Amino acid sequence: MKRVGRRCSRSWISLSLALGVSSLARGASADVCPVPQSAEAIAAIDREERLAYLARAFDREVSDIDQWSWTWGGVYAAGVVAQAAALPFTSDHGKRIDLYVGVASTSFGALTLTALPLQLTVPLRLARGHFADADRCAALARAERTLFKVEKDQRLATSWLGHVGNILVNVGIGLILGLGYDRWSSAALSAGVGIAVGEANAFTQPHHLRDVIERYRSGRFDLMAPRMTWAVVPLAGPQMSGAAVRVSW
Repeated sequence: MKRVGRRCSRSWISLSLALGVSSLARGASADVCPVPQSAEAIAAIDREERLAYLARAFDREVSDIDQWSWTWGGVYAAGVVAQAAALPFTSDHGKRIDLYVGVASTSFGALTLTALPLQLTVPLRLARGHFADADRCAALARAERTLFKVEKDQRLATSWLGHVGNILVNVGIGLILGLGYDRWSSAALSAGVGIAVGEANAFTQPHHLRDVIERYRSGRFDLMAPRMTWAVVPLAGPQMSGAAVRVSW
């Protein structure tokens, strides 16, 4: 009877240890979620650490895009106000045509710089709002899908298509002045300035998400790409006055 009792006791101990180890294993694996394709390096990284990295990346990208959008939108809005304010004091018919076309084209630029960035920031904000969901793996999966989708849209916005579109739009505005009103000098000036400003706009657009994806897939959560900053600064001199966009990175 004593031997049977010892065997039963050892069996219960072994069973308890097995259950305890199983519970620990389940507890450890519960903090790890599935990984996206080509991201095997993060398979063992805790889901909260992954979410924390994506939260930092999302917050920074939204902040940078908002700053870029409002800065350039402000530049275009200032151009609209300046040209519209000059209209009542201009009696020359040709110059009034230049100003009307300038107000219309600059207003379109200001509207574009306010509306188009929402395609990037709205999905990031919506996904960010689910980071505290009870289903942590579902929140992480949503964040990863958003990251890949928005990065694809961001890459398209900063590709050669954006540069070609900028040139075509400004050449079109120039042709309106030239072919429509025989204002070829104004057309050349308008197209040249518009292309230059549009290119500066495109080259300063934030696009950090590609680097975020590369670092996320490799598990380098402690590293972040340097931030690009810009500001509108006044220019004043004996022969020139106005404003310039200062960019640093």
